[in-house]
Amino acid sequence: MDCKNFEPKPNDAAVIQKIKEKFPQKIVFFVGRHIEYKGLPYLLKAEPFIQSDCDIVIAGTGPLTPKLKAACKSSRVHFVGRLSDDDLRCFHYAASVFAFPSITRNEAFGVAIAEAQFCNTPVVTFTIPGSGVNWVNLNGVTGFEAPNKDVQAFAKAIDSLLQNESLANQFAIAGKRRVEENFTIEKMAKKMEEEYLQVMRNR
Repeated sequence: MDCKNFEPKPNDAAVIQKIKEKFPQKIVFFVGRHIEYKGLPYLLKAEPFIQSDCDIVIAGTGPLTPKLKAACKSSRVHFVGRLSDDDLRCFHYAASVFAFPSITRNEAFGVAIAEAQFCNTPVVTFTIPGSGVNWVNLNGVTGFEAPNKDVQAFAKAIDSLLQNESLANQFAIAGKRRVEENFTIEKMAKKMEEEYLQVMRNR
């Protein structure tokens, strides 16, 4: 990820404050295309099982958007559409939890997870065998993962972070550190160069 896009900017504090005024409960944030493998129906199915007071903010659009809106009757779920880069960054900083309900290996990595982690937001994912998602978000270190499509476990993981601020902060610190050590453009470029050199040496 390009960390420069997610470093706080001078006007961010005011924007973050407005977001928190609009959504006064703790924010559970999702951003991504509204397509099958992103798993948004499972986040909406998890919502009734989340016991904590929260606002679930869903950003992005896609083919499933009309169906999802029609099926969702909860007053604490808010569809905010596509966000500008600046608004996306501010929503990440305003959020208490980043919900990432992708369910298949089509989600090969999850750059959005790293972006949330850089903004000090702990993450909840499903377990996806064969995907890099659960390598980016380490269960019990930078966030939680729930068994695939288990909406009650997903809700329980979200509750655990909403109800335990100390644990959420611990995961937030570890998540940002993990991004800085592994997932920046500079780190990736250096690692790729090392791998290429190793291949050349072994020829």
